[in-house]
Amino acid sequence: MSETPPPGVTAPDPVSGPIKLDAPFLSIGFSAHELCTRCGSCLGVCPENAIELDDRKFPRLIPERCTRCGLCAAVCPGAEVQYGPLAEQVFGKQEPDAGFDGQVIKTYVGYSTDERLRPGGAGGGMATALLYHLLRTGAVDGCMVTRMNHERPWEAEPFIATTFEELCESQGSRYAIIPMNTLWRKLRQYPGRVAAAILPCQTHGFRLLQKADPELAARISVVVGLFCGGSLEPVLAQEMLAMRRIRRDDVANFKFRGGDWPGQMQAILKDGRVRPLHYSNYKDGAYNYLTSLYMPERCQTCLDGSNEFGDVAVSDAWTRDKQGKYKFKAHSRLLVRTPRGAELVQAAVAAGDIVLTDVSTDPSYKTHRLQTRRKGSLAPLRVERWKKAGRRVPTYDRGAPEDATLKERLTERLSSALLRAGKWRPFRMAVMGFLTSFLAIPLIKIRLLLKKRKYTKRR
Repeated sequence: MSETPPPGVTAPDPVSGPIKLDAPFLSIGFSAHELCTRCGSCLGVCPENAIELDDRKFPRLIPERCTRCGLCAAVCPGAEVQYGPLAEQVFGKQEPDAGFDGQVIKTYVGYSTDERLRPGGAGGGMATALLYHLLRTGAVDGCMVTRMNHERPWEAEPFIATTFEELCESQGSRYAIIPMNTLWRKLRQYPGRVAAAILPCQTHGFRLLQKADPELAARISVVVGLFCGGSLEPVLAQEMLAMRRIRRDDVANFKFRGGDWPGQMQAILKDGRVRPLHYSNYKDGAYNYLTSLYMPERCQTCLDGSNEFGDVAVSDAWTRDKQGKYKFKAHSRLLVRTPRGAELVQAAVAAGDIVLTDVSTDPSYKTHRLQTRRKGSLAPLRVERWKKAGRRVPTYDRGAPEDATLKERLTERLSSALLRAGKWRPFRMAVMGFLTSFLAIPLIKIRLLLKKRKYTKRR
């Protein structure tokens, strides 16, 4: 290796001797798991293969290989996220746009025109359609995506898709910790360029990579950012299978959103049977409850739910009308953020790969209520409160809302208490057992009734 550090990386202290895990040239993930996003950036950037992951996806150092280059610390988004410098880097302005959505050029809803892709996507197959357009036209040679592991189908993994069939395999949401940026390691020897479909923390890591190792970062030509309300601990799928008394050896596939939109968590058995893992659908009877038990600590302090620094950002189009019905069922919401993102979207439309409706002037598409509440209100309050209590939290140049209500502060405390209790396995198994059983059906019906009344009152 050259003795000159890569651009953006401060030369480490050349002292010898044992390496302390809290050394400034190491990623925060080695010494403070509560600050680690488990994005995989540290492993992906390490030129010496001195980092591996443990069974919970946290980084583990191989000291004899470490050269103290400082790259893993330079690309780590866990301990600090500075929105101002990121806005300057990505958008060319010093202050990011206010609000949950961040910088937006255009807002659309739409879907893939390919009937092979549209049913398989979480919301109309939009993200996959954009990736396939890039792959089909030769703009990229591969796509950074996820799938369920073939040998251990209850575990999600990242991979580089290079064919239409592999992109189809990657379709659907996977609400689990997946260290996507570990794929950077493969890109060092990759013959072409790729597109990346990644979560907000992984996008933060990539933007830091653009400064720390521009040559490696140039292998990624565009970021299709995915909205995120918080990942779930890797043990979730295994515990759901255990709760339903399904042997892991009998499982061929695990789907977080299988079946008709909006989907349902399902185990696909080797004999072809489909075993639903809860009642109702993913939105009303699974994810919104499971996030209260399985959300990692670092996700609880994340402020970016809309992937503010992607080239485009994709989510479900959850917006409802005054009767409480979805305006665009099985569609995706698409935010165009950068000129590169606009170029991609325009090319995909011109090629007939996607159909879009411009909703830029519709105020109901300016934000996402649940995500805004979770990431834009509760998470900043939690960061503020935990910091005052002496707990380690990420450093942001964005604070808690000054006009936070008493109700919001009480809600944050309640949700934090439930998440803390969820760390105790007997508690979360008991609660999950109830929430995913027929006993929870009345609770789901009450939730839907209250939601319907809420929309009716707005008429």
